[in-house]
Amino acid sequence: MAEQTTPKLGRTTVTGTFWLYLAKYSGKFFVFISTAILARLLLQEAFGVAGYALVVIGFLEVLQGLGVGSAIIYYREDKARSDTAFWLGLVVGALLFILTWLGAPLVGAYFNDPRAIPVTRALGLTFPLSALGSVHDALLYKDLAFRRKFIPELSRSAGKGVISILLALAGYGAWSLIWGQLAGTLLNVVVLWAVIPWRPSWNFDRGLARTLLSYGSRLSANDIMAVVLVNADYLLVGRYLGAAALGVYTLAFRVPELLVKEFSGVVGKVIFPIYATMKDDREELRRGFLLTMRYVNLITVPMGLGLALVARPFVLTFFTEKWEEAIPVMSAIALYTLLRALVFNTGDVYKAQGRPELLAKIKGGQLILSLPLLWMAAAWLDSITAVAWTQVVLVFLAGLVKLAIAGRVLDVPARAIAGALRPALLSGAAMSAVVLLVLQMVEPLAPPLQLVLGVAGGILTYAGALWLIERDLLLQLAGRLAAYWPQRQKAGERI
Repeated sequence: MAEQTTPKLGRTTVTGTFWLYLAKYSGKFFVFISTAILARLLLQEAFGVAGYALVVIGFLEVLQGLGVGSAIIYYREDKARSDTAFWLGLVVGALLFILTWLGAPLVGAYFNDPRAIPVTRALGLTFPLSALGSVHDALLYKDLAFRRKFIPELSRSAGKGVISILLALAGYGAWSLIWGQLAGTLLNVVVLWAVIPWRPSWNFDRGLARTLLSYGSRLSANDIMAVVLVNADYLLVGRYLGAAALGVYTLAFRVPELLVKEFSGVVGKVIFPIYATMKDDREELRRGFLLTMRYVNLITVPMGLGLALVARPFVLTFFTEKWEEAIPVMSAIALYTLLRALVFNTGDVYKAQGRPELLAKIKGGQLILSLPLLWMAAAWLDSITAVAWTQVVLVFLAGLVKLAIAGRVLDVPARAIAGALRPALLSGAAMSAVVLLVLQMVEPLAPPLQLVLGVAGGILTYAGALWLIERDLLLQLAGRLAAYWPQRQKAGERI
């Protein structure tokens, strides 16, 4: 059933994901390199102090634009609507900066660390800066112009990394991370304005503003709960375990987010505008949902499992023994990001069907369960590893609920969902057994050699197992890529 989806879904997903993935990961390559360098230059506390501000900004960032970017993607293109969205976003960005500035002393009081106050105020500049490019970014997604995302995304990541390293070398400590973040945001906005011809005019339509806010506010309600779920562990670790522990926890999250979460996030950004065009064709949306789940998890499963298994040689090779405490946390978070990736496209189905309230209900249930358990892990068990594994259990339970609801919304039986996940999970299990064996055999070797041999063994085993289990699937996937890719210029000039 899933294989019968329209050529539009396949072609646009392949080409769109490629360009957006290339944009993200070219930039993330700089992020990874800069993180490895900064891990050597900065103390754990520097990452933690900057983490105070990043967590707070992450909470407030969900209010940026009040969800009107998604509303622009959802509704028909309209110059007046885009103008209205731009000015709405700019006003909200300015208000959030003021709120951040005034509320910074509360942040310092919460974390019991006055160093959190100035870094939080400075990073609040992110809001008005980001607002200047938010509509440009949404229009790129709406037009599926993912190729043109490459330079803005690369500029953001490269600028952030270079500035942070230079300032760290100059002895700016935690401030090197803050100013680097702001520099990356500014560069991204400048380049967005350079590559997109759209310019706002002095036009603000109250009727359109109400329409945008009506749709966007429903998404924002969900996003608020989502950001609490995503950042609650950071808040609790920072408050109860201190800046150094938060620094270790933050670093341990970096690589799993880079490899697994970013990939599924890239596909999700490609898929939502496509799903939105299919919202009136439930059968087509059902096929697209299963197809996306099957193919995407062929990539996310080996990345997540593999990183969880090789976390020790990975951390010792790239971040040195100074960050050894991050090893068990990284293993857990790799599984956490993998479990999130398994069900990443369920939310896009709800949004495309005009039912974002389903996401809000799911997130509400997660919050009720998550907050007390994470608090116990941080405050009672006094362990960042316990916090990380608590996240794994919680996201597993939430994933089961999300799949059950998505199956009901689209009328997809559980066996069809299991069939979509089966190739990746079986091949991943075989890969895990071999990697564990290889790492045990090469334990006396230096960490870099352990890492190389473990990764090589994992790749060969996963590919071999997938070939034995689902040879037809691989041949079919290769055929789809060959069929879609040469047509990208003809079939999608805006991509």
